[in-house]
Amino acid sequence: PALADSVHTSGDPPDAASPTVGEYIELDAMLDGAKVSPQATRTRSNTDDSDKLSVSPHAINREVTFDDGQTAVEDASQEHQIKIEYSETRFSLKKLWQFIGPGLLVSQALLDPGNIESDISQADTSGYKLLWLLLVAHIICIFVQSLAARLGVITGRHLAQHIRAQYPLPFAIVFWVLSELAIIGADIQEVIGTATALHILTGLPIWAGVVITAVDSFFFLYIQRFGVRITEMVFGLMITTLAVCFWIEMFLIKPDAREVVKGMVIPRIPQGSVVQAVGIIGCVLMPHNLFLHSALVGSRKLDRRQETREGAIREAIRYFRIETSISLVYAYLINMAVVIVFCKAFEILRASNTPYVASLAEGATVLSHVLGSGSKYVYAIGLLAIGQSTTMSGTLSGQYVTEGFWNMPIKPWQRVLVTRAISLVPALVVAVTASVHMDLLSEIINVIQAI
Repeated sequence: PALADSVHTSGDPPDAASPTVGEYIELDAMLDGAKVSPQATRTRSNTDDSDKLSVSPHAINREVTFDDGQTAVEDASQEHQIKIEYSETRFSLKKLWQFIGPGLLVSQALLDPGNIESDISQADTSGYKLLWLLLVAHIICIFVQSLAARLGVITGRHLAQHIRAQYPLPFAIVFWVLSELAIIGADIQEVIGTATALHILTGLPIWAGVVITAVDSFFFLYIQRFGVRITEMVFGLMITTLAVCFWIEMFLIKPDAREVVKGMVIPRIPQGSVVQAVGIIGCVLMPHNLFLHSALVGSRKLDRRQETREGAIREAIRYFRIETSISLVYAYLINMAVVIVFCKAFEILRASNTPYVASLAEGATVLSHVLGSGSKYVYAIGLLAIGQSTTMSGTLSGQYVTEGFWNMPIKPWQRVLVTRAISLVPALVVAVTASVHMDLLSEIINVIQAI
């Protein structure tokens, strides 16, 4: 009934009834075989042969239209979109390759310097014993991120737009503020983490690395000019760089496989590890990733003609679910490798009574004692790659959040300017006055993300 009341013919006045999330649930149900009330009419455009189904709530920009000229969450800042031709085949690796990308960009946020710091802290306080929680958090993340992608594909709008439309203004403002704080907090971690990598590689002071990192973000925005596919490939390469660096070190350090398996399957939280446990959840289930994923699916232009619309949307949901699962399992394997490498390194140092500091900045020193001086450069290269690549995910998240909540288009370079200007101040303060407490700040941010 809610759908029947809100779906109207083109040209009719919008329904004044307060819209509900149920409208979009009904649209979802249509794809699962439910039937729409006869009162929900379809109309044919006078200018083309497209068949149009319009859900028209009363708020500004609340109309959702499905037709052959519309794609899910089309992003005006993207110069190119990937056109997906609908086919009735059950599964195709070639078709899956066309959908690979959004989940990979989202997985970057699960690997940023804040997550690396959390992995190191986890390894120091609880060893392998929290690997099960890391696994559970990634499984939950797969489920939640799949829902975010599904939202964007079915409704054609991303999460920020839905929150602004469905909630009263005061609640929407609270959501917006919390989302912006989460993005800025993650940005601080990325800036300091990348500056740390530059310090290890070049000897630059942390404060100088912070300034360089804040500026070079604009270079990565330039990559977008080459299209969606090139952008996705570049950042996929960054993630793979991190993966290769830590998988090499994991192979060299020879961890205890039995302890690894026990840590993954036996649920337990050691005494004194509650903060690290909560931080793991905050590192993996990141609020701004939901906004980002529901919007990135718009980079795929689906075949939404009347005769193929339902099948195309079903197909997109299925392939995005698979792509999300692959990307986040990939992220889990990288995070697990970081934990395993430092667990074994700390065990060796403790056995030899060698003092150490479990922190992002001292991670290179720890590995140098165990694997030799060359390992610190491998560590720094991986940290630099992921620190730089997560810049883009944070920028795009902020862009979609601002546009969705306030219907205010903002260019990516403007977004970088704003977020970097805000995050630069606390990052510089920490780098100059309290560099030894950078990891404490990162832990606090991770806990806040979880809350």
